[in-house]
Amino acid sequence: MNSLMIAQYETVGYLIEVLAAELLFLHVYKKKSFFAARLSAAVLVSMLLASRISLEAADRPLARFLVLFVIIAVSVAGMIFCFEGDGFSIFSSCVAGVAAQHIANKLVAILTVIPMIRNICDISFGYRIFTEVVTFTLVYLLTFVLLAREYVPEKSSIHLETISISIVFICIGVNRLVRKGETDTYYVIATSVYAIICCIFALGIQFYLNKWQQEKAESLVVRELLSASEKQYEQWKAMVELNSIKVHDLKHMLHRIESYADKYHLDIPDLSPMRESIDGFSPLVKTGNEVIDVLLRNMDRLCRQQDVRLNCVSYTDTLGSFDSMSLYFLFANAIDNARTGASMVSDREKRLVDVSLKQFGDSVIIHVWNYFEGELTFSDELPVSSSSDEGHGFGLKSIRMIVDKFGGAMKVHVEEDVFHLNIILPLSA
Repeated sequence: MNSLMIAQYETVGYLIEVLAAELLFLHVYKKKSFFAARLSAAVLVSMLLASRISLEAADRPLARFLVLFVIIAVSVAGMIFCFEGDGFSIFSSCVAGVAAQHIANKLVAILTVIPMIRNICDISFGYRIFTEVVTFTLVYLLTFVLLAREYVPEKSSIHLETISISIVFICIGVNRLVRKGETDTYYVIATSVYAIICCIFALGIQFYLNKWQQEKAESLVVRELLSASEKQYEQWKAMVELNSIKVHDLKHMLHRIESYADKYHLDIPDLSPMRESIDGFSPLVKTGNEVIDVLLRNMDRLCRQQDVRLNCVSYTDTLGSFDSMSLYFLFANAIDNARTGASMVSDREKRLVDVSLKQFGDSVIIHVWNYFEGELTFSDELPVSSSSDEGHGFGLKSIRMIVDKFGGAMKVHVEEDVFHLNIILPLSA
């Protein structure tokens, strides 16, 4: 096998490595129609183009870099042909794959300068291929577990992705511009370690730093929402106090009317519907926390406005030991999410939100469930909504932040068409 043919095989092999790495990050994208045919065509065309190019046949460093860029561009075009989504997001995901491939490639370079492994690889070209396959498989598996498995492209920052992409191309470019065929052990290790660190840094910017930025923004939103909840509570509390005075007066008036009718044997209309309406202003349950009692009473009215029934049962009155506004925010989001999901159910009998509280040992267990329609996609053990104000969306993340603040635990799960939210809060909080 002549050197040109070997170079062509290595170029095609590089393309296959890049395509495999890109698919690690593209699994979250929606596939276009006839995906299998599209992917087969993209791989076939890319391999045909790559077979016409040789990385090693390009003697000049700049030419090697340009050939490499062409191969990456061909692979990205093929992925855009196969997956739906924003072109820049797909490009960014592909470059993340290129970074993973570069890390694996440089690990192979480091391994092959180890005397024992180098001697084995020199025995046969097949042993070198085996070493590369094992190394690439382990690196790709680790990359998928740590990064690609929970990758959410629509929540990425375009600025951070641009920085990450630039670092990857600069890193690969510098490696391709260095002296070709260098065999000095320390030189190979130094350049390889440099490349690995740069690519890991780029992936860290694209994923972990971006996630940190997103969590910081969400924390700020939660604080703003908590502040708004305090204002809402003050308004609701004032309204409840005013209604309580009016309800007390109405109850006293009904009692006087009924007493007067009994005394003089007067025939009056049935006042039970009016009495039931007045009783509807009474607290649903007694939780031991006035703030939550006010919230539940007003949430009941909001639910009725959307033709949703709110059932609430409390077997404990120990919620007074918790920070009232944080607990208010927790219940408000939990019931609001459930109310939104239940209001979209076509069967009116299933437009129901059920809230139960009970004490178990030194903890309080909160269970909220509701019927829902449609499919739910989970990310980080929480459902991902297509809209921030629709279904079980951002509210559950804010609930988890409050639960963590109290040192509790939270779990959500779905049983057929029922969504369950379970929260355990230690009373020592």
